[in-house]
Amino acid sequence: MSDKEEGSGYEPVNTSRLSGNLRGAILMVFSSIGFTIYLLLNKLLSADVHPVFLAFWRAFFSMALAIPFVAHLGFGAMKTKRPGLLVVRSLFGTLGFTLAIVAVSDFFTLTLAQFNAISFTRPLFVTLLAALVLREFVGPHRWGALIVGFLGVMVMVMPGIFLFWQPGAFEPAGLNLGSLVALISAFSLASAIVLVKFLSAELPSMVLLLYANLFSSVLLAPFVFIFWTDVSLQDWGLIFAMAACGFVSQFCFIYAMSIGDASFLSPIDYLRLPMSAVADFWVFRLVPGISVWVGAAIIVVSTFYIGWRERQNAKTKT
Repeated sequence: MSDKEEGSGYEPVNTSRLSGNLRGAILMVFSSIGFTIYLLLNKLLSADVHPVFLAFWRAFFSMALAIPFVAHLGFGAMKTKRPGLLVVRSLFGTLGFTLAIVAVSDFFTLTLAQFNAISFTRPLFVTLLAALVLREFVGPHRWGALIVGFLGVMVMVMPGIFLFWQPGAFEPAGLNLGSLVALISAFSLASAIVLVKFLSAELPSMVLLLYANLFSSVLLAPFVFIFWTDVSLQDWGLIFAMAACGFVSQFCFIYAMSIGDASFLSPIDYLRLPMSAVADFWVFRLVPGISVWVGAAIIVVSTFYIGWRERQNAKTKT
């Protein structure tokens, strides 16, 4: 400590925690931007290219981008005692991101905002699976928040069900197939996240990312020939850009969580909803309906409450 600090009467402030959160927040914003561009490119490319074809090249190019990072760590970091668990995790992850690409493709009428709103159910599924698979204790408050969160899903995907007293309310109440695909995608990705809890103590995050994309490339390789599409050089560039945006988004998210507080950074991820709504309007001239905003708000509030309860329980234990 300098003489000036000793005589000032003030204690030096440790700003490392604040700077970590600030840097993490900037990375989370970049993650949201990258994910929005990734989904937008998926939707645009799917007009001419099969989504499974896109899924394979997304995994393959992401694997190629991850290799230099793992090489820097040393390939010895890839040693694992749980290869079977890695494969199962990759199966869920591959199913999750492939269905996500299918959900936002031209196969369905799902908007980017609708998909992002439904994807916010992942923390709800993680909490549910943690209770059923990891045997984590989930009290009545969190069970109640889970139920409220899934009611928010119902508002989005079956809006007419809550207007049953109005004539013709059930006409738009049928479950949209694209919404169902998006829900299955969210559940699959939540399953992969839960399995990562078993693997993260053994393997670095970037190694897990490399393994995930490596196994996804292998799993999707047979299908890429079935759904092969002849694309132009420009489309190849867009496909690589799509994969790069997805990889950068994942990398920023992982790194942000490693340097900042999850409770501070997680809410920033909800920026994906307004960003995707802007992309919907700017590119497709689509505006999300009121049911999307109301349902998303219910889901966000319920996940906030679950996170708050977890922090309270953690403080009680300490």
